[in-house]
Amino acid sequence: MKRIGVVGAGTMGTGIAQVAAQSGCQVVISDVTLDAITKSVVSIRRGFDRLVEKSRLSPQERDVQISRLSPAADPDDFATCELIIEAVVEDLDAKARVLQPIAAAAPRAILASNTSSLSITRIGRRIDELHAQAAPVGAARRMVGMHFFNPVPLMPLVEIIAGGDSDPAAVDRVFQTACQWGKTAVRAKDTPGFIVNRVARGFYLAAMRLTTEGVATISEIDQVMRSPVSRSVWEQLGRPARLTPHPIQERLVEQKLFGRKSKCGFYSYQSEHPLPAVAVDRRSFELPQPLFESVRRFCEKGAAAAGSITEQYVFSRVLAAVINEAAFALEEGVATAADIDTAMMKGTNYPKGPLAWADAIGRHTTAALLRALNAGAADGRFAPSAGLLT
Repeated sequence: MKRIGVVGAGTMGTGIAQVAAQSGCQVVISDVTLDAITKSVVSIRRGFDRLVEKSRLSPQERDVQISRLSPAADPDDFATCELIIEAVVEDLDAKARVLQPIAAAAPRAILASNTSSLSITRIGRRIDELHAQAAPVGAARRMVGMHFFNPVPLMPLVEIIAGGDSDPAAVDRVFQTACQWGKTAVRAKDTPGFIVNRVARGFYLAAMRLTTEGVATISEIDQVMRSPVSRSVWEQLGRPARLTPHPIQERLVEQKLFGRKSKCGFYSYQSEHPLPAVAVDRRSFELPQPLFESVRRFCEKGAAAAGSITEQYVFSRVLAAVINEAAFALEEGVATAADIDTAMMKGTNYPKGPLAWADAIGRHTTAALLRALNAGAADGRFAPSAGLLT
C-alpha cells in the first residue's frame, strides 16, 4: 500500500507518518488545526535531519521523504488512500466520530486504529452506527487494529488486531504493510490490552504492591528487575483480582502525574538524574517456609540466585506475575505463544519472552511459587493459570 492517511498529528500520528514516508509512501495527515499538522511535519523533518547528521540519510533523500507528506483539509483528501490509520485520543466514540466522514469519503480504504486497549470491533460498529442514516460505509469489515509503540520510528513492534467483523484479507494486508515498513508484526485477538498492555500489567502491579507492603523502594525494584533481566483493561476483563488497579497508580493518574511527559510519576524528572518520587514505608518481613523454598527454587532456575532473599522475592514475585498473565492470555487465545513472547521482547525490551522463561524455569516450579504466594492472599490474585498446571 503506497498511499496512506494518518488521522491525528500528535506524537503517535507523527511517528507513524514518518515511518510511512520513510518507507516510500505518500502520506496525507489530518488534525483539528493546520497548525498541528505543520508542527507534525516540522517534527518529522527534524527526525530526518538527525538521520542526515548521522550519515544514515542523504540531504536529497530527506527532501524526497519530506515531499511525500501533505496536509488534509477535509475528508475528501483521503479519497485515494489505501490505508487510513487513526491515532487520536483514547476514547472509542471520539475515534469513531473522527473516522466516520473519512470512511465515507474513502470507501475502498482499509481503516486502522492505533488504540492500545479499545475494542476494534466496537470502533468499526460505532462508525457504521453513526453513518446509519446515509449510505452504509462498511467500516466494521474494513476495521483493523494497528497498535504502534512510542517512539514509533525506533520501536520495532506493531500489534495487528483482527476485530470480530474484520475482513481477513484486510488484516493480512495490514500485517504485510507493517512488515514492509521494517516492523516486527504480531497478531492479537481483539481483547482488552491486546498482548503487551495486558501482560505488562503483571509487572507494574506486582511492583507497586511490593512497595505498599514495604518490601522495597521503587528504585530498588527497578534495579533488581534490570540486573537479571490500567483500569480499562481490568474493567473489560471482568475485574480479576490479579489486575486490580493499585492505589498508587490511581493517585498518580488523579494528580496527572504521568511520568516523563509531566516531569513526575514514580520518579521526578526535575533534575538531571531521575529521583524516586513515591515514598515507601520500609518494613521487615519474614517469608513462610514453603514460600521461602519456592522463591529459592524459582530464582535458581531463573538465573537470579545470587541476590539477597529480599531481591530474590522481588524478582520472583514480579516475574511470576508476568508469566502468569502471559499464560492466561495464551489460554484465552489472545495470541500464539511465539507472538506473546515476541511482543514482550520487542514491545517492552524483555530479554526473554515470559512463556519461554516459564519453560526455562519450569512451569510446575512457577505454578508452585504462585500457589505459595496465593496461600497468603485473601483475594486469590496469585492463582496460577491452567496452562502452568499441565
